[in-house]
Amino acid sequence: MSELTPRQARILAAIVKENCESCKPVASKDLSEKYDFQVSSPTIRNEMQELERLGYITHPHTSAGRVPTDKGFRYFVNQLMDKVKLSLKEQESLKRELLKLQIAHMEMGRRLAKLLSESSQQASFALFPEEVSTVGLSKILDNPSLPPEDAKEIASFFDNIDQYAEKMLQDYSTASKPETFIGRELKLSKNSDYSMIVSGLALPSGKKGVIGLIGPKNMKYEKNLSILSYIAKLLGGGGAVVLLLMLIQR
Repeated sequence: MSELTPRQARILAAIVKENCESCKPVASKDLSEKYDFQVSSPTIRNEMQELERLGYITHPHTSAGRVPTDKGFRYFVNQLMDKVKLSLKEQESLKRELLKLQIAHMEMGRRLAKLLSESSQQASFALFPEEVSTVGLSKILDNPSLPPEDAKEIASFFDNIDQYAEKMLQDYSTASKPETFIGRELKLSKNSDYSMIVSGLALPSGKKGVIGLIGPKNMKYEKNLSILSYIAKLLGGGGAVVLLLMLIQR
């Protein structure tokens, strides 16, 4: 994916961000008015045509705008992987919520899944060898940007998540950073056309698990990758948080 010029990469990033924010196709006029690319609107339109030719964006029949393809989302996520950060305010909020986990470790998964779902506004899950938890399916069913057939398939995945838990724990519990699966990359079924982000999790007790988010392809990758990275780091790191969690689990 090194075929893009720096200007094309910036335009693609803007298209992805705008589409994730609005859930609507993005037109060259939108970019020209909102972003300072220091080029004319016709130049932006030409670059968008080239991005479409290369397969990074596509042109819905009913709109003059463009939407990212799986390849476009993948390029965007790959560029984000070493740059994702939460604001200090968001970090402090997550710390406070994690410090409220004054429960036995058997209930840790449910609380983590709920925290993930509330922070990201996506459906979420937490997998541990003795516990499987899912939260937020209603957020999927109520999302207008997700076709009904995709929402139905995600609901089926949640209904049958026990069947996937062992393999996902085996594949991702030791992952050093979140992994993102976009559209057809997610091989849950031949019809998968949404996205999932998963991260390994190692608690101070040595217990390992997997946390994840699932939602439409135009989810807010920047924030969601940050949330998973930060929670995994916070729970696996040193200091007072680790000590408190160790006391909670005794």
